[in-house]
Amino acid sequence: MNDSANKKKNTRCDILEQRVHYNILYDFYSPLLTDRQRKVYEAICFSDYSFTEAAELFGISKQAVSIIVRNVMKKLDSLESKLHFSVTVEKLEAKIKKLESKEGKK
Repeated sequence: MNDSANKKKNTRCDILEQRVHYNILYDFYSPLLTDRQRKVYEAICFSDYSFTEAAELFGISKQAVSIIVRNVMKKLDSLESKLHFSVTVEKLEAKIKKLESKEGKK
């Protein structure tokens, strides 16, 4: 594979990883967002609306949609950096798997 193909593949993987990351954070922290933030973010990230479609749906500009989504992502990151819920759950899940594998060996 050439460098260009590798960069495209890495970019797709990075985008997917980022999407999964924010979906996990959204699961934890969505109750802390405003109703409007939740609706716009869900339209873009879960319903795969384009920014244009979401703008028309909510009666706002594409720029406003972009700003809301960007602010939601910033807020999710900020909440996680302060509260560490997803990291804590990840660690607990790893411990559970380890205990289950020990239990299965008996």
